[in-house]
Amino acid sequence: MGTAQSFLDRVHSLAQLEKVEAEPGSFARLLAADLGAAATLGDLEARDAALAVAIGNLDAMLVRAMRLRLDHALAADSSIGTPTRNVFAATIAGYQHDLPLLGQRAYDIALRGRAPDPAQIADLVVEQARAVLALRTAMRSSLLDLIRDLATAAVPEADRNARDRKRGEPERKRWSAARRELEAIAVDPERVLAAPLAMRLTAFPDLLDEPEPEPEPTFKDLLELD
Repeated sequence: MGTAQSFLDRVHSLAQLEKVEAEPGSFARLLAADLGAAATLGDLEARDAALAVAIGNLDAMLVRAMRLRLDHALAADSSIGTPTRNVFAATIAGYQHDLPLLGQRAYDIALRGRAPDPAQIADLVVEQARAVLALRTAMRSSLLDLIRDLATAAVPEADRNARDRKRGEPERKRWSAARRELEAIAVDPERVLAAPLAMRLTAFPDLLDEPEPEPEPTFKDLLELD
């Protein structure tokens, strides 16, 4: 298990969650250290898959974070039971741009559950959601920046391999597709979630990039030919 995953796995208490909230960029930094170099197409595929898994693991941690926050904030409340808290936690990402909807749902459930002050309960739920979603934004942003930076850094090497005269045409075509995919990831890092890299490469039409021009022979080279 990598250090980045361990960083997420430690979140099983509110105190541990607060430590993560204090250093939201640490997950991406640890993940960058965990990832090895990507010198081959296989390496690129493995790294791409690891990055997609990391995004999923981050979202899973945030579900736990929401549940921790709800249980703490609603410790004295019985109007919103465990099943509903679990649903709110599991769907937290869906409220990223619609916290009023979450507030209304929490209010309705609290009202049906005979809470003394349903509006206060709803406010507490929204407050916890706002904190978790802010953490999601910060951590996801640093992770997407890492994906973007890794893709950008890999483009020149992919381009060189695509133009390498010493490689066979099929391999050069795959490297050409990899270069184009890396350029696309640099623009939209969430592409790593769409499908495995090998599958995404097949969406690009075959292209054989022009190799680098042969260097002009030197006088010494010409003498050696003689």
